[in-house]
Amino acid sequence: MSADLPTCAVLGSGTMGGQIALSLALGGASVTLWGRRAETLAPARELCGKAYDFLVSKGLADAAERDAVLGRIATTDSLEVAVAGKGFVIEAIAEDMALKQDLLAQVESLSDAGTILSSTTSALSATELQSALKDPGNFCIAHYAQPAHLVELVEVVGGAHSSDRAIAETTRILQATGKTPVLCPDIPGFLWARIQHAVLREFASLVGQGLVTPEACDTILKVGYASRLPAMGAFEHADLAGLDLINSPAAKAVWADLSTVSDPAETPVGQLLEQGQLGMKSGRGFYDWSTRDPEEFKRLRDEEIIRRVKINRAGEAD
Repeated sequence: MSADLPTCAVLGSGTMGGQIALSLALGGASVTLWGRRAETLAPARELCGKAYDFLVSKGLADAAERDAVLGRIATTDSLEVAVAGKGFVIEAIAEDMALKQDLLAQVESLSDAGTILSSTTSALSATELQSALKDPGNFCIAHYAQPAHLVELVEVVGGAHSSDRAIAETTRILQATGKTPVLCPDIPGFLWARIQHAVLREFASLVGQGLVTPEACDTILKVGYASRLPAMGAFEHADLAGLDLINSPAAKAVWADLSTVSDPAETPVGQLLEQGQLGMKSGRGFYDWSTRDPEEFKRLRDEEIIRRVKINRAGEAD
């Protein structure tokens, strides 16, 4: 393990917890992965192994390092054992405020003074989460996006009482383990989820009006818009196009016509929910997943993310 990295604990042995543990271990950290039930730990280790083997098959990990990397991940169903002596503890349990607050409070009581506590929540308020702590200054959010061992970006979100030390140390750990941390405000959805919801709201509104299909919207995103996103962000594009153009009558007409729906229930998202169509988990949502293989979809998603990671790394090497 790198002498610059603290020993870490990841709380939650589900998909996200296992991926975060693997990400930290790949970066050289020694990690303890905690699961509330002992029977979840072996499957979590197996998933870490399969994820590592996938990285090897894509040239992003060394088969000879497999035992060393996975050996840096210990597992336990004892919360006290998991957090003892750790410098960085991140929880990755269900998106439930009360459950997270209760777990973080327990962790604080079992941890050394000054241990950085974190959460990988995608939307819950950092300020509200840290209100359950006696020393809220030690807490900030580190929101990993799935798949956490592949996606390089991690949102760092401080609450009203987060210390500069907590934010700086969390950022340092993320950078040291190969991530790109971005400081985000403690607002609903931070930045990543806000963009996802903004795009989905607009497209769902158009689908609901019968103007376009989900397939057309997704094709526009994947084949069109996404193809230039790695090279040009929204503000870079605005500057390139010219702010006079972005203030033109045509642009103003687009802005005025964008959806302002404030509740997903008012779009096909809510209509499908009422019909019990939840997406992959129920077999049908906007798409019929009985005719598409969800696991194959996820595999192809991961391969595309890896393709982008390789491009980014090649660019950094140049």
